[in-house]
Amino acid sequence: MWKGFRKAVTFSYDDGVESDRKLLDILNRYHLKGTFNLNAGLLGSPDSWDCKGFQVARLPLDNLGALYQGHEIAVHGLLHLHPTELSREAWAQEIGEDKKRLEALFGAEMAGMAYAYGQYDDQVVEVVKETGLRYARTVQSTHGFAPQANLLTFHPTCHHNDPQVFELIERFLSCEADEPQLFYLWGHSYELDADQNWDRFERICSMLAGRDDVFYGTNREVLLGE
Repeated sequence: MWKGFRKAVTFSYDDGVESDRKLLDILNRYHLKGTFNLNAGLLGSPDSWDCKGFQVARLPLDNLGALYQGHEIAVHGLLHLHPTELSREAWAQEIGEDKKRLEALFGAEMAGMAYAYGQYDDQVVEVVKETGLRYARTVQSTHGFAPQANLLTFHPTCHHNDPQVFELIERFLSCEADEPQLFYLWGHSYELDADQNWDRFERICSMLAGRDDVFYGTNREVLLGE
């Protein structure tokens, strides 16, 4: 399935914030790969907000290619607007312009996205398909590892704060994979600062890393085989 592997691990993190720097340091140290869903209209802006007393700040525009080297960049909406609250035309603009700007900024085709706020409906999904994006992540946990037919409403295994995350990792690593099995973790890096639980993320990575029976890839690599 994945270059001969039947198991794969991938990460997905949203918004393009300063906390991504620490998250990337950890992923790179453990030789893990992720996809970062960015809002091109907010990168480099003074946009910030408070999360449990932690001040979240957007990344500047300079040196982003070097920062995210080895990982995938994906669409998250130009201004992080609520997908289901927009007209068809406004939603097409929200993701189409984000795709266009990110492709210009990183010099690479955007293949996928994550729904802002986890919101989607039939019209939202239809526009995603029309825009040429080939996968889109929701925030609905499966607590499972089985393949999914519909990549435009792809559900992750769980969030990094899920109470079952360590149990799920153990189950994933110990299962005999007759069929393809994917462990897909998502979140926001600033949550790890706000919750002061970077040790949790480090433990997740240390458990998943270094296996000779697991393929480690970006969302694009594990979902599209590219």
